[in-house]
Amino acid sequence: MELLPVEIAEALERGATVVTGNQRASRALRRGFDQRNKERGLASWAPPSVMAWDAWMAALWQGLLIEGHAAQMLLNRTQEHVVWRTILEADEELASLRTVDSLAEIVADAWRLVCRYEGQRRLRGVDGSADTRAFQRWARTFERLCKAEGFLAQAQLEEALRGAVDNRLVGLPAGGVVLVGFDGMTPAQTKLVEVLRSAGVGVEELRPVESAAQRMLVEAADEQEELRVTARWVRKFLEEQLGAKVAIIVPGLEMQRREIDRVFREVLTPELEDIRTGNERGPYEFSLGVVLSETPMVATALDLLRWSVGALPLEQVSGLLLSRYFAMASEERGARAEFDAFELRKTRMLRPEISLEGLYAAISGSKRKMKLSRFSSALRAMRVVANRLQGMTARTHAEGAEGMRELLDAAAWGSGAGETSVEFQTRRKWESALDELATLDFDGMQVEFAQALEALERIARQTTFAPESRDAPVQVMGPLEAAGGQFDAMWFLRAGDLSWPAVAAASPLLPWAIQRELGMPGVDGARDAEQARRVTERVAASAKTVVFSYAKESADGRQRASQVLDGLQLEETTAAELLAPESPRVIVDLEEVEDDVKVKALPDRVIRGGATVLQLQAACGFRAFAEHRLGSTELESVELGMDALESGIVVHAVMEIFWGQVKTQDTLREMTLAGREEMLDAAICEGLRKIAQLSASDWDDAYVTMQRERLRRLLRPWLEHELARPNFAVKQREEKASNVQIGPLHLNLRIDRVDETEGGELVIDYKTGRVSTSDWMSERPDAPQLPLYAVVSDAARLGGVAFARLRLGKEMGWKGFVAGDGVLLKPDRLKTEDFAKQVEEWREVLTKLAEQFAAGEAGVRPKSYPKTCAYCGQRLLCRVAAENLEETDGEETGDSPGVSGG
Repeated sequence: MELLPVEIAEALERGATVVTGNQRASRALRRGFDQRNKERGLASWAPPSVMAWDAWMAALWQGLLIEGHAAQMLLNRTQEHVVWRTILEADEELASLRTVDSLAEIVADAWRLVCRYEGQRRLRGVDGSADTRAFQRWARTFERLCKAEGFLAQAQLEEALRGAVDNRLVGLPAGGVVLVGFDGMTPAQTKLVEVLRSAGVGVEELRPVESAAQRMLVEAADEQEELRVTARWVRKFLEEQLGAKVAIIVPGLEMQRREIDRVFREVLTPELEDIRTGNERGPYEFSLGVVLSETPMVATALDLLRWSVGALPLEQVSGLLLSRYFAMASEERGARAEFDAFELRKTRMLRPEISLEGLYAAISGSKRKMKLSRFSSALRAMRVVANRLQGMTARTHAEGAEGMRELLDAAAWGSGAGETSVEFQTRRKWESALDELATLDFDGMQVEFAQALEALERIARQTTFAPESRDAPVQVMGPLEAAGGQFDAMWFLRAGDLSWPAVAAASPLLPWAIQRELGMPGVDGARDAEQARRVTERVAASAKTVVFSYAKESADGRQRASQVLDGLQLEETTAAELLAPESPRVIVDLEEVEDDVKVKALPDRVIRGGATVLQLQAACGFRAFAEHRLGSTELESVELGMDALESGIVVHAVMEIFWGQVKTQDTLREMTLAGREEMLDAAICEGLRKIAQLSASDWDDAYVTMQRERLRRLLRPWLEHELARPNFAVKQREEKASNVQIGPLHLNLRIDRVDETEGGELVIDYKTGRVSTSDWMSERPDAPQLPLYAVVSDAARLGGVAFARLRLGKEMGWKGFVAGDGVLLKPDRLKTEDFAKQVEEWREVLTKLAEQFAAGEAGVRPKSYPKTCAYCGQRLLCRVAAENLEETDGEETGDSPGVSGG
């Protein structure tokens, strides 16, 4: 394949300007021009006059401004958005469910369409729906405003340049103009080309054609097979033809980019699956850029700027703590992660968010503050700048942009000396976004800092960032981006009739008759299909080897090859016929090692965790070992309000406070209903006191009020269940039992409540979730807490154990085993001869579990796979097969887990 087509090289040598239909083609031609001159042995040369159409239009207009032949200000997209938004905000008849900003974007798109298809005059005299009449009204206002203020919209640039060419005001290339990579031109472009020709400028259109040696149509069973066979074919092609260039054409590329990247990485360069390897090293690259605001570096910058305005969600602050782009020093990386995991995430708050001031205070009071000195200094510097910015009155956008630069400098934003090429380009694009923000001063309006930040965020969302091409051998692009390019081979993915041609959408604001009359996309299926056919024919003529493929079964249903492929004389085959079956990955046999090293004996002291140690040992020995001997913990998730654990703690606290005052059932029975309500409300208020102290807003106050009402609704009926029991007196509440021994283990326990009854002491465990006495049974009990309390209690005084199920509805009530009468009204039926026998069985089971934990029995043997593993935080260590956990029916299967990897 030639680096630069001969026709284009000759045109450039005679002084012609080469204009391409897209940016990718212009970059490729400039790169080919440079490479050609290097091969010719030239030491230096003038840059070629090659540019995309939009860049050429802007350059011509810039020349008019410099020569003094034009005075209008060419609006950039952000400035035009502000003009449309101003018009919409001033419209008293406006009635829309959309935000003004989103509506302004739709209106601007409609106006661009009108201008490109030369429809301004037709628009003025046509009646239509309420939406089209509203657009006509806005368009008239836009034209009047632009005329009065001297503004020129980008979409009207061709029309303005036509007048300048007619008046011989534009400096035109002596060597003419060469058009490359245009599948079709809009009426505005066509008219400008005609005017150029009338002015004596030679305009020719080149369509480089490659004689195809092979054209195929490949049918795959499904989209996954289609993608994998594409990757495998590309790899085989590159191995056979060293130095070849391959284009992968994908309609709707932005929706499939991640999956294509995953499969290509796996097939083309499996060595890059190592997460430590950068994306910029692969043999393929995407010409389609990504949204600037979604790049890690810019996302960090935007979060830092938002933080200066107000509190951020805790997850975002956590991300900033761990970001290499925020004052990161290698010696502080570990301390920042520890602070995030063990301090920040354990901070109690109703709304999981924290301000810049709040984090600085938290670090200042942290035991790790000496290890976080650089980070703390950055926070302190940010506070100074943020306070000054917030204290300033309205200012220009340019001043806001400078304030943002100052704040990011204070935050030591960026990657410092280790900045990669992509990061350097990202920073440069970010600076361009700040410069674009400054252009919003064109209308003389001043804004608050927060408003300037909103404008910058919109700019970043609308800006596409594409790193400079590495000239990788495999280029992945959309059908329109491929225009003007030449390759050794092309593979057109997703060429089924459900995905190609892509469905074009008509404008909702323009009259249908005008759209159809002017030939706009999305209104005439036959016209759109013909345009897609031209694109397809151009692709088929862009390489010696061309492959189209489609999947019989797609995400949208069964399909056939697209009808626009008819007439291309393609050799039809299937994926199975094209390539031999894919060889399975070689899986190295597991190496078995005799594990004869004994686990270090437990220290002769209390083991932290209480009854949870035995609960986890029963569920899975590995999890118990990982969490309570290795100290491996899962990062705590942060939720809005109280999570399930905190809600349960509050219920425990309310019950402790209430029975601390009431003490006996007799006292409860003697109280009036009003007295009982007053006592319960007081207990609820005290139980929620610490939560209420966290309130910092009206939302927080409303949340606490809602929780009070929730507790009233839960505990009022519960007290009726307490009254229905045999007579009792509360003996202990949230009592600690220290250094309790079970087998070789020493544990600290906390017993929710112990009641004295006629039949003995009843040990109670409050539960707000679903529980049953079956949770106590088997060799591996799901809830061994009450059995453990029974085992360590005085057998002579023990009358039973029971769950107090504090759940609204039919599940509310008591579930337990008792030794005799006078303890519970309706105890569950024992599975043994008597209660004492049951306690002895529990002793044996729990002692065995304790011995297993002490001996270090850490086999990956979950009790009820995959249910037991579904919410376990140790799966990264035990490597239980994650695919088996995606869909569970909640039944206990008892199967053994698969293990991914060796």
